[in-house]
Amino acid sequence: MMRVMPVLTTCLAVLPALATASQDTRSHEPGVVVRLYDIGVGVRYIPELAPGQLPNVVKVLDTIELRTDRGDFAPLKDNFMTEVIADLKIEKPGTHRFRLISDDGSRLWIDDKLIIDYDGLHGPDPKDGNVELTAGAHTLRILHFESAGGEHLELRWCQPGAVDDKFTLIPAAVLTHDAAVSRETSPGTKKIIPPLRRGRPGDGTPVHGPHAGFVCDPDGFLLPAWSIEVVGLRVYGGLPKRDMTQPFWAWIIGFDESAHIGAAHLAGETYADQFVLMNGVEKKRLWIDRFGKWPERYGESSQGCIFRFEKSDLFPNTPTGRRVFEMLVVRGMANGFEIEFTKPLDPRCGWEADSYYIEQWPFSVGSDEATERRSDEGGTEPEAQARVSPPQRDGVRYPVKSASVSTDRKKVFLEIENLKESHVVYIRLLPPCVSEDGDLPWSTEAWYTLNAIPKDPFGKVLQPPAKGPQNFLTAEERTAGWRLLFDGKTTTGWRGYKKDHFPNQGWKVIDDCIVRVGPGGGDICTVQQFGNFELKLEWRICAGGNSGIFYRVDEQYGWPWESGPEMQVLDNAEHADGRNPKTSAGSNYALHAPVRDVTEPVGFFNQVRIVADGPHVEYWLNDVKIVEYELKSPEWEQLVAESKFRDMPHHGRIKKGHIVLQDHGDKVWYRNIEIRRLRGE
Repeated sequence: MMRVMPVLTTCLAVLPALATASQDTRSHEPGVVVRLYDIGVGVRYIPELAPGQLPNVVKVLDTIELRTDRGDFAPLKDNFMTEVIADLKIEKPGTHRFRLISDDGSRLWIDDKLIIDYDGLHGPDPKDGNVELTAGAHTLRILHFESAGGEHLELRWCQPGAVDDKFTLIPAAVLTHDAAVSRETSPGTKKIIPPLRRGRPGDGTPVHGPHAGFVCDPDGFLLPAWSIEVVGLRVYGGLPKRDMTQPFWAWIIGFDESAHIGAAHLAGETYADQFVLMNGVEKKRLWIDRFGKWPERYGESSQGCIFRFEKSDLFPNTPTGRRVFEMLVVRGMANGFEIEFTKPLDPRCGWEADSYYIEQWPFSVGSDEATERRSDEGGTEPEAQARVSPPQRDGVRYPVKSASVSTDRKKVFLEIENLKESHVVYIRLLPPCVSEDGDLPWSTEAWYTLNAIPKDPFGKVLQPPAKGPQNFLTAEERTAGWRLLFDGKTTTGWRGYKKDHFPNQGWKVIDDCIVRVGPGGGDICTVQQFGNFELKLEWRICAGGNSGIFYRVDEQYGWPWESGPEMQVLDNAEHADGRNPKTSAGSNYALHAPVRDVTEPVGFFNQVRIVADGPHVEYWLNDVKIVEYELKSPEWEQLVAESKFRDMPHHGRIKKGHIVLQDHGDKVWYRNIEIRRLRGE
């Protein structure tokens, strides 16, 4: 006799496993629908529009080849988003290759499956992707954004059996659209939800390769990387019998009972509580097994946390013994959350409230009705049908009031006000977050379904350790001729580049640092000028950030780099300039590469020393001399002639000028700025 079990609470949202054609009874018309949205601001990635907004312009074009010179994007120019929707008729089944060309970023979906991700700022270079397609009609969708400069969007393909593997423009004959698709428009700038930052693997992007903590069972299912692209499919009684190579994401939606799908239940204490879905109740981990059978008992909590893995077997059988630095458990408390790590934190990090990013995503669940379905083993199992409104981002950040690190540095309590029930709390670790042995987190994200705020326990708020003094000179430094350029409290001695005052926005003095906090400031420079000098300072950059330190800058020229050489300030790991040694952190920008990367992990301060003694220049970073060059030497002249500075006749030729700190649009901190003049001054 069949057992009718209580409703389960596991909810997975999955991408379709394979792109397949489906029956289509819609009326079709030739061409593709192009929607243009005026977003009004420059962005780095495809933006997320706030719901309920209509496009500014709707067009129907024959093919997917949009160019500025033909007015395909008109009347919009710069700072807009494009959406292309169509149905693609496939005559020959098999592997189809697609080539997406765009300026700036774009993404291609076919049958709701992401085929090409070409997001970010870039020129009109191609990116390819493959997909297996059956004969018949398939849905096609492209999102594209344009920030500034050129505008281009084009989709080509190479069909199975094509001669010479040549890509051609998709012909109009195979492109149609639903005749009933909305053509409504509305004027005005559209509201966008700020995108979540994309960082290194595991930090806002899929983790890089299998989890190092265990060896997978080759006969088990694979658990792929997390994706925020789609939601909607509820799965009960284990994982579906489907291709598990595609991304998915999941959350616990919370009823009276709970169930779990495990990811890394390893032998030993380190990973004993590591799950993809877990209810936060220690020592009470219950499972749905790989065959979809129901567990005999259920957990005692209906809320908990989700972590992300990639290509990890559900039931690994061989631990590797390697300790991976990551979040082990996230525990809900009456006044916030406690994060437990697998390793102690570096003593320098953990206490900064700004190092944790919190959003709350509302969801709703209606009543459920238990039905029956037959399992692969011939038995029957209940399948719940529910009205689920999945989590929706609104882009609102909820500040962390305080962060308290435990004595063993393995736990951090985050004091958070205004927590809301029936919300998924998105928790992200921001730099600096490093273990005591220098490891970065395997993954920086967690998703906690908060059905009800616990009445207890209360997290304990601790006093952070005292900070050491900054922005002062020792007696030895004073005797040697050093003097401060920044007192840590005011902006005295600094002003805006080509201005007679310090900017009233964009830069602030915060916690003994001069900080670029937002737009509107521009570059700042010393009031005084220096010729031969030795400069010392410390800088800290945000994740993916860029800034620079210029010297001997003459304000009669347009930009600081037209006259002054630059020491690059950069997050090498995430910023594109970090891929080229000549534009990486510590370089003499675009001319001389550092001998090696000696930067601290992003979020920590780096110590700089610049020596400019006549034509001889040295760059030191964290006590390592990384660049040395002679201005106007034959080598230097050749490098300049082969660089972007070849058309700037005054670059590096000014004998005396200002020190400039660059506003490159990113948050950057400077402190302990001191200088001493050398001979000839």
